[in-house]
Amino acid sequence: MSRIQNTNEDSPVEDKFPDEYLFAVTTKTPWYADIANYLVTGKLPLHLFPNEKRKIIQESSHYSWISNELFRTGPDFMIRRCVREDEMPNILKACHDEPCGGHFADKRTAYKILSLGYYWPSLFKDAKQYVRRCDSCQRVGRPTLSNEMPLQP
Repeated sequence: MSRIQNTNEDSPVEDKFPDEYLFAVTTKTPWYADIANYLVTGKLPLHLFPNEKRKIIQESSHYSWISNELFRTGPDFMIRRCVREDEMPNILKACHDEPCGGHFADKRTAYKILSLGYYWPSLFKDAKQYVRRCDSCQRVGRPTLSNEMPLQP
């Protein structure tokens, strides 16, 4: 300690931090924003073309706004909650990877999500991509005829 040079000069205090400008907030509007706004307010966005406005009006007949959530009534008359993009990976993981999931194929996983009461437009495509990226499903693959037990008459 005695060998350290002691300078009596005060170092200037820096007011700015190097990561000061990294705290930007970005929000992503959900896929159902136009339909929800139309159901709540009854007004359509002004920037849309007439055919896009007509499409929103036609699609909104399948949707309902109940206690600040958007629900969709399917062709089987089951009411399903519309899911935002940030909730989709957790639902896919729970219905495919978790103990109750069973690592089923893409269509079975998608039908399981529908039976649990969730909905989003790209459900079947997202389930297919998720199953393709599942490591344990890709290692095992589907059972072949040689793996099955022989049938006894």
